[in-house]
Amino acid sequence: MTNSIKYLYGEKYKTLLYACLALLFLDVIIDPSNKIFHAKYVLFLGVFLLWIPLHYKKTVNLSKQILFTVVFIGFFMPLFALSVGLTKSFANNSNMAELVYLNSFFFFFLLVVIITENIQLRPVLNVSAILLMAITAFSYFLPLINPGLFAKLYAFFVMEKEVAVYALRNYGGFTLLMVFYKTSPILVFPLAYYLHRVFILKIKKNRGIQIGFILALCSTLFLSGTRANILAMGFILLFYLLFYAYKNSKPLALLLAFVYLAIFFYGANILAEVFLNRSEVSNQVKLGHLFSYIEHFSNHLGILLFGQGIGSTMYTTGINSVVSVTELTYFELIRVWGLPVSIVFSLILLIPIYYEIKSSSISHLFIAYLAYLFIAGTNPLLLSSTGMLVLVYVFSQTFSTAFQNEEI
Repeated sequence: MTNSIKYLYGEKYKTLLYACLALLFLDVIIDPSNKIFHAKYVLFLGVFLLWIPLHYKKTVNLSKQILFTVVFIGFFMPLFALSVGLTKSFANNSNMAELVYLNSFFFFFLLVVIITENIQLRPVLNVSAILLMAITAFSYFLPLINPGLFAKLYAFFVMEKEVAVYALRNYGGFTLLMVFYKTSPILVFPLAYYLHRVFILKIKKNRGIQIGFILALCSTLFLSGTRANILAMGFILLFYLLFYAYKNSKPLALLLAFVYLAIFFYGANILAEVFLNRSEVSNQVKLGHLFSYIEHFSNHLGILLFGQGIGSTMYTTGINSVVSVTELTYFELIRVWGLPVSIVFSLILLIPIYYEIKSSSISHLFIAYLAYLFIAGTNPLLLSSTGMLVLVYVFSQTFSTAFQNEEI
C-alpha cells in the first residue's frame, strides 16, 4: 500500500512537472521579453522545485558529455562573462537589465530535467507554433481591416511589450509589410517536422491538416519579413522537394538538382539585389556592425583571447551609436567571451550535427537546426532564454536518440 502511495505521489509530481515545463516553454516563446505575463522566472523556479523531490536522495546518472555541455553553457559561460566584466569594471557600471542577460544561460540546466524524466517537447513546440501563427495573423491582418487599430497594436507589441517589430521591407521592387515576432525563427522546427511527415514518411492520416499547417507556417515566416527567416524557409522547402524526388526517382532528383543550380546561377544577380542590396536599411545596419567588429578587434587584440565580458560596449557605424549587443551573434560571442570560449561553445553547438552525420541519417531536426543556426547568425535570439530553450529541445532530442541507439 505504501509503495502504491509513493507511486501515485511520484506520478502526480511528474504530471505537475511536465505542466510547469510546458507552460515555461509557452511563456518564453510567446513572451520573450517577460513583460506580458511576468512568469518566466517563477515557472523556471517551479520546474526545479517540482523536480528535486523526485530525485531527493537519488543519484542522477548522466553521461560525461551531457554534464560537460550543461556545466559549460549553464555555469561556466555566464561566470566567465561576469568575471571578465568585473575585472575590466564593465559590469560595475552596468544596469541590472544588462546583467540579467546572463540569466538566459541558466535555462540550459533544464536539459538535465528533460533528459532524466524523458520528457517529449515536440507537442509543446507545435502548440507554441500555432499560437505564434495566430498572433502574427492577428497582428498583420487586423490593421488592414481596421487601420485605426494599428497604433494600438504597435504601442502594445512593439513599444510596451517589446515582443514584435512592424516595418516595411523592400526586396528589389517588392515592398512587404513585415510583422516580425521575435521568436518566429523557432517555426523552422515544426515546418521541417511536418514536411518530413508529408514528403518522406508519407503519413496519410490528417494529411490535409498537415499540409494546411505547412502553408500556415510558410506564410508566417514570409510575413515576418526577415531575410534570414525567408531564406531558411526556402532552404527547408527546397531540401524536402529534392529529398522527395530522390526517394521516388533518382533521375527526377538529378533533374531537379540541375534546375536548382541553373536557377541559382542565372538568378544570382536577382537574389543579390533582393537580399544583399547595400542600399537597403537593414543591410546597411548589418554591414555597419560587421565593419565595426573588424575595426574593434583590430584595435583591441586582447579581446580575441579573453573577450570584454558582460556589461561591455562597442561603437558601431551600423546605427552610429554605442551598443552592448548587436544582431551579429557569432561576432558578439567573440567580443564578449573571446575566441577560446567561443570556439568551445561553437563545437558544442555542432554536437547534434555530429550525431546526425554519425548515424548516417538526415532527420527533420537536423535540417531545422541548420536553418536555425543560420538565422541565429543575424538575430540575437540564440543567446536569450528562448534561444537556450531551443538548444535544450535540440540537445534533448539528440542525446535521447543517440543513447537509445547505443543501448540497442
